[in-house]
Amino acid sequence: MKYYTNKARQAGMTLIELTVVLLVLIGLAGLMIPYVSGFVSKTHDATGSDSLASLNSAIQRYDVQFLGQPSDYDSLMATDLTSGTGYTKLMGGAIEAAAGADKGYLKEVSVLGEVLTSVGIDSLMTMNNSTSDATFAATSGSVGIVKTTTYQLAALNVSTDCSGATAPMGCIASDSELSVILGRPVNTGSNDYLAFGVGQNSGMVGKTISEAPVHFAKTGAMSAANKYNRILAIYEVPNNATVTAGGFCTGAATTVAAGVLATQPATMMLCTDMNGAGVDQGALETNGTWTMVMSPKAKFVTTAMPMMMLEGLGGALASHYSSVDD
Repeated sequence: MKYYTNKARQAGMTLIELTVVLLVLIGLAGLMIPYVSGFVSKTHDATGSDSLASLNSAIQRYDVQFLGQPSDYDSLMATDLTSGTGYTKLMGGAIEAAAGADKGYLKEVSVLGEVLTSVGIDSLMTMNNSTSDATFAATSGSVGIVKTTTYQLAALNVSTDCSGATAPMGCIASDSELSVILGRPVNTGSNDYLAFGVGQNSGMVGKTISEAPVHFAKTGAMSAANKYNRILAIYEVPNNATVTAGGFCTGAATTVAAGVLATQPATMMLCTDMNGAGVDQGALETNGTWTMVMSPKAKFVTTAMPMMMLEGLGGALASHYSSVDD
């Protein structure tokens, strides 16, 4: 016959002891949840900052290695790029028509093709507003950029009315506010700041970056499937308010004799004849003198994330270090 002692029968935890342990574990879990959530947020902000900085570097390396800017950015515009139909799946809302309310942080602007082709951007991807995947299947095809054609493209917008209930989140009220976002001085009175998405079709993929980066949103409603989560490349171009002599010429002019024109670089653009009429380099045999200026060119500025509020590298770093201090 086996004999069971009281000690053997009492091996293990009693119900009361088990309840106490569970309560302690639940309490610890409740204390840890805010820290875990904060850690995820900090990681998210740090990743966004790294992606912006890496893409900045990749675009600059491309310019040095290939002597120009990459083609086939995501245009953020649909159809043929001349009709002004914006991509509808952006986190920040619709791209405002140039003559509309203009309160969102993106608007339409008119850009001469030569502004892009002169730096190597000779094609752009059109967007697909019917897609079920707003980020990874966002484009519908490539469109070649013709230097003499005017295109409707997306640009950053500074609004004069960011107050009141009708102003959307992310409305940019001034140049100084946009300067803080981008981390450098801007002048929207003289320049437009074109915004292109860096998608997988970008000419730099496989050259200076292996994959086009994605900024994953913090909420499911803004996920890559529902909203566009690519990073933007921002380019500065002279706007239509500053161009002179023929519509798209700007800068210091030099008057030269007609016989000298054939020796000038192809990047030069003939803007006016002695009567002020706009011409191109095909009219070299005309008598008289010509005013010749360098055609305006797009200039890479920085990168930004198109979230509900536009966020550049400066803002992303500030957000990251702010969350680290918390």
